[in-house]
Amino acid sequence: MAAQKEKLLRVLEILQQTDEDHPVTATAICHQLMLYGIDAERKSVLRDIAVIRDYGYDIVACQDNKKGFFLASRRFEDWELKVLTDAVWQANFLTEKESASLVQRLGELASAGSRETLRRVTPVHSHLKTTDPVVKIRIDSLLTAIRKGRQVQFQYTYTDASLTQQLAHDGKWYTVNPYSMLTQNNRYYLIANVPPHANFACFRLDKVVNLAILEEAATPAESICGPNPDRAIDEYVARSLQMHGGKSIRITLRVPEYMIDDLCDTFGSKLQFVPDGKQYRVEVDANDGNGLYYWLLQNERNLEVVAPQSVREEFVKRLNEMLKIYCQERKDEV
Repeated sequence: MAAQKEKLLRVLEILQQTDEDHPVTATAICHQLMLYGIDAERKSVLRDIAVIRDYGYDIVACQDNKKGFFLASRRFEDWELKVLTDAVWQANFLTEKESASLVQRLGELASAGSRETLRRVTPVHSHLKTTDPVVKIRIDSLLTAIRKGRQVQFQYTYTDASLTQQLAHDGKWYTVNPYSMLTQNNRYYLIANVPPHANFACFRLDKVVNLAILEEAATPAESICGPNPDRAIDEYVARSLQMHGGKSIRITLRVPEYMIDDLCDTFGSKLQFVPDGKQYRVEVDANDGNGLYYWLLQNERNLEVVAPQSVREEFVKRLNEMLKIYCQERKDEV
């Protein structure tokens, strides 16, 4: 009985390597089974294929029966595997070894022919990769904490001029209620609440050290943001330009038409653009923090902040501070 089960599984493995362009005959399956030390007749293989079909696998016989059989549908289409493969290689918080392992397992979900095509069309050495595998450990620990509803504690770091990580804020310990994780700009972030504040904060996982799961229960997200925490977190992330926090505000911008695509990429496609002379006015929601002003500096020639006045004044203040840096004479220059 065990031998029959192994044979059935091996037949399935062989069929999973096929597709419409690369079918396999029952006789060829018999030959491949011999590589596993399994003797089988063609008729018994045909019975196995019928059993596999009964279990729901979409095994199709070629119109030309001499060409054999192939697996016609899979859990993932080739284009879906391509998207997932690219995402894995682009994730710079994964080491090259981890990425290669994940991509190999994704490839096992494709036929042999498709797997080779995916390999050919995916450059693997065009992305910066970390050499530190700790991010995956932190992700796993945080998933455990979120599943168990526990608080976590950690310290935060920064990189000094010698490219060494140092503890930030005099080694301050953060105790937080963890709620969600996401990738942004090829970095992994934790979305959490820092008691006693009643809002969200985000932390880069590659900057987190000495992470520990505490015995204390985490405050439910509903207590922080109301009955729909998933939506509240999504809105917080949408407002967090470059993943910086701050008070939620509504900003009125005046922009030329060529900026519409960029604003939709940043704030979503539900914006309303109102004609204002040769330009357009649009209202967007953002967090009033460093991320907002970094974004405004990137686009300073392409838009104007109309309101609120506080943002206009803060932006002008930062611009003047930049001008002082570039306009003052450098005493150390000869």
